Amino acid sequence: MKKGDKIVGIVLLVIVVIALGATSIYKASIKGSANIAVIKREGKVIKTIDLNKVVKPEEFTFKTANGHFNTILVNHNSISIKDADCPHKECVKSGVISKPGEMIVCLPFKLIININGQKNNGIDAGTF
Repeated sequence: MKKGDKIVGIVLLVIVVIALGATSIYKASIKGSANIAVIKREGKVIKTIDLNKVVKPEEFTFKTANGHFNTILVNHNSISIKDADCPHKECVKSGVISKPGEMIVCLPFKLIININGQKNNGIDAGTF
């Protein structure tokens, strides 16, 4: 192994460590007590649900103008797409989401479910 190969390897390792650190800091900064699920279709907010206040499971279906549908299942602190009639059903395969920053996307029907959370304003890694 040449000297240049070692330098490239070290640089790549440093980049990976920085990326992982930045991701974990971002995830830690958006954790909060409120988990708000925002459901959008074609960029417009259809429904907003506070997942912490859901007592019993809810299921509802959104239909498009041409008859296609997405069935959404909401539980306490989680949300998922239970069924859809899109070709590959990637949105159904995404499973359950429950943390701020996670999202489910159904591209054929332009549906996005995103979980927003309140930022903690206490002590964090940036404080030190």
